[in-house]
Amino acid sequence: MSKTIKWTTQLLVKEGSGSGLCGAHPDWGHHPSWIAGLEGLSAYNNWVSEIVMPIVFQWIEEHKTEVYEGVPEKLKDDVGVVIASAFEIVKKMPNYTNGLKKAEEFEAALEDKTLDLKSINPVWTEIAQKVREGTDRVFDEQKGVLKGTIR
Repeated sequence: MSKTIKWTTQLLVKEGSGSGLCGAHPDWGHHPSWIAGLEGLSAYNNWVSEIVMPIVFQWIEEHKTEVYEGVPEKLKDDVGVVIASAFEIVKKMPNYTNGLKKAEEFEAALEDKTLDLKSINPVWTEIAQKVREGTDRVFDEQKGVLKGTIR
Protein backbone atom coordinates (compact mmCIF):
# COMPACT_ATOMS: atom_id res chain seq x y z
CA MET A 1 0.00 0.00 0.00
CA SER A 2 1.22 3.47 -0.83
CA LYS A 3 1.91 5.60 2.22
CA THR A 4 0.12 8.77 1.19
CA ILE A 5 -3.45 7.76 0.57
CA LYS A 6 -6.49 9.75 1.61
CA TRP A 7 -9.81 8.00 1.56
CA THR A 8 -13.05 9.46 2.85
CA THR A 9 -11.03 12.55 3.82
CA GLN A 10 -8.89 10.45 6.16
CA LEU A 11 -5.16 9.84 5.78
CA LEU A 12 -4.55 6.09 5.84
CA VAL A 13 -1.67 5.30 8.18
CA LYS A 14 0.42 2.17 7.89
CA GLU A 15 3.35 2.28 10.27
CA GLY A 16 6.53 0.45 9.51
CA SER A 17 5.08 -1.10 6.40
CA GLY A 18 8.51 -2.18 5.27
CA SER A 19 7.92 -0.77 1.83
CA GLY A 20 10.91 1.11 0.67
CA LEU A 21 14.17 0.62 -1.10
CA CYS A 22 16.38 -0.72 1.71
CA GLY A 23 17.86 -3.92 0.34
CA ALA A 24 15.95 -3.60 -2.94
CA HIS A 25 19.15 -3.36 -4.95
CA PRO A 26 21.89 -5.95 -4.50
CA ASP A 27 25.04 -4.56 -2.88
CA TRP A 28 27.11 -6.05 -5.68
CA GLY A 29 24.97 -4.55 -8.45
CA HIS A 30 25.53 -0.81 -8.19
CA HIS A 31 27.87 1.87 -6.92
CA PRO A 32 27.65 1.93 -3.12
CA SER A 33 26.88 5.66 -3.04
CA TRP A 34 23.98 5.16 -5.45
CA ILE A 35 22.55 2.43 -3.22
CA ALA A 36 23.08 4.54 -0.07
CA GLY A 37 21.46 7.53 -1.77
CA LEU A 38 18.36 5.60 -2.82
CA GLU A 39 18.05 3.95 0.58
CA GLY A 40 18.50 7.34 2.26
CA LEU A 41 15.77 8.89 0.12
CA SER A 42 13.54 5.93 0.90
CA ALA A 43 14.15 6.35 4.65
CA TYR A 44 13.33 10.06 4.33
CA ASN A 45 10.15 9.24 2.41
CA ASN A 46 9.13 6.74 5.10
CA TRP A 47 9.73 9.37 7.81
CA VAL A 48 7.61 11.92 5.96
CA SER A 49 4.86 9.39 5.23
CA GLU A 50 4.74 7.72 8.64
CA ILE A 51 5.59 10.61 10.98
CA VAL A 52 5.13 14.01 9.33
CA MET A 53 1.98 13.35 7.30
CA PRO A 54 -0.06 12.11 10.28
CA ILE A 55 0.84 15.37 12.07
CA VAL A 56 -0.19 17.34 8.99
CA PHE A 57 -3.50 15.56 8.69
CA GLN A 58 -4.22 15.88 12.38
CA TRP A 59 -3.91 19.66 11.90
CA ILE A 60 -6.09 19.45 8.79
CA GLU A 61 -8.71 17.49 10.73
CA GLU A 62 -8.69 20.18 13.44
CA HIS A 63 -9.26 22.82 10.72
CA LYS A 64 -11.40 20.63 8.45
CA THR A 65 -14.19 23.09 7.68
CA GLU A 66 -11.77 25.83 6.72
CA VAL A 67 -9.42 23.54 4.76
CA TYR A 68 -12.13 21.79 2.74
CA GLU A 69 -14.08 24.96 2.01
CA GLY A 70 -13.77 25.53 -1.70
CA VAL A 71 -12.25 22.09 -2.41
CA PRO A 72 -14.44 20.38 -5.02
CA GLU A 73 -16.10 17.18 -3.78
CA LYS A 74 -14.26 15.04 -6.35
CA LEU A 75 -10.88 16.34 -5.05
CA LYS A 76 -11.44 15.98 -1.30
CA ASP A 77 -9.32 12.82 -1.23
CA ASP A 78 -6.51 14.29 -3.34
CA VAL A 79 -3.58 14.73 -0.94
CA GLY A 80 -1.94 17.46 -3.00
CA VAL A 81 -5.13 19.52 -3.34
CA VAL A 82 -5.97 19.26 0.37
CA ILE A 83 -2.43 20.16 1.45
CA ALA A 84 -2.44 23.09 -1.00
CA SER A 85 -5.66 24.35 0.58
CA ALA A 86 -4.22 23.91 4.08
CA PHE A 87 -0.99 25.66 3.08
CA GLU A 88 -2.92 28.71 1.86
CA ILE A 89 -4.37 28.95 5.38
CA VAL A 90 -1.04 28.33 7.11
CA LYS A 91 0.68 31.04 5.05
CA LYS A 92 -1.61 33.60 6.72
CA MET A 93 -0.92 32.39 10.26
CA PRO A 94 1.51 34.08 12.66
CA ASN A 95 3.94 31.18 12.98
CA TYR A 96 4.48 31.13 9.21
CA THR A 97 4.72 34.90 8.76
CA ASN A 98 7.05 35.15 11.77
CA GLY A 99 9.10 32.34 10.25
CA LEU A 100 9.56 34.36 7.07
CA LYS A 101 10.95 37.27 9.09
CA LYS A 102 13.14 35.02 11.24
CA ALA A 103 14.52 33.38 8.09
CA GLU A 104 15.81 36.77 6.95
CA GLU A 105 17.47 37.29 10.35
CA PHE A 106 18.93 33.79 10.17
CA GLU A 107 20.38 34.38 6.70
CA ALA A 108 21.92 37.68 7.83
CA ALA A 109 23.47 36.06 10.91
CA LEU A 110 24.73 33.17 8.79
CA GLU A 111 26.29 35.60 6.34
CA ASP A 112 28.00 37.73 8.99
CA LYS A 113 29.06 34.58 10.89
CA THR A 114 27.36 35.53 14.17
CA LEU A 115 25.15 32.44 14.21
CA ASP A 116 25.89 29.54 16.59
CA LEU A 117 25.10 26.55 14.40
CA LYS A 118 25.84 24.04 17.17
CA SER A 119 22.38 24.51 18.64
CA ILE A 120 20.55 23.67 15.41
CA ASN A 121 19.50 20.02 15.04
CA PRO A 122 22.39 18.61 17.11
CA VAL A 123 21.17 14.99 16.91
CA TRP A 124 20.68 15.06 13.16
CA THR A 125 24.01 16.87 12.76
CA GLU A 126 25.79 14.15 14.71
CA ILE A 127 24.15 11.39 12.68
CA ALA A 128 24.98 13.12 9.37
CA GLN A 129 28.60 13.58 10.42
CA LYS A 130 28.95 9.94 11.51
CA VAL A 131 27.37 8.66 8.28
CA ARG A 132 29.72 10.88 6.25
CA GLU A 133 32.76 9.79 8.31
CA GLY A 134 31.78 6.14 7.92
CA THR A 135 31.39 6.53 4.18
CA ASP A 136 34.77 8.26 3.90
CA ARG A 137 36.40 5.58 6.08
CA VAL A 138 35.12 2.60 4.07
CA PHE A 139 36.08 4.19 0.76
CA ASP A 140 39.52 5.11 2.15
CA GLU A 141 40.00 1.47 3.17
CA GLN A 142 39.59 0.51 -0.50
CA LYS A 143 41.55 3.30 -2.17
CA GLY A 144 44.47 0.94 -2.78
CA VAL A 145 42.41 -1.08 -5.22
CA LEU A 146 40.02 1.67 -6.35
CA LYS A 147 42.89 4.09 -6.90
CA GLY A 148 41.78 7.53 -8.11
CA THR A 149 38.22 6.51 -8.97
CA ILE A 150 36.62 7.39 -5.63
CA ARG A 151 34.29 10.34 -5.99
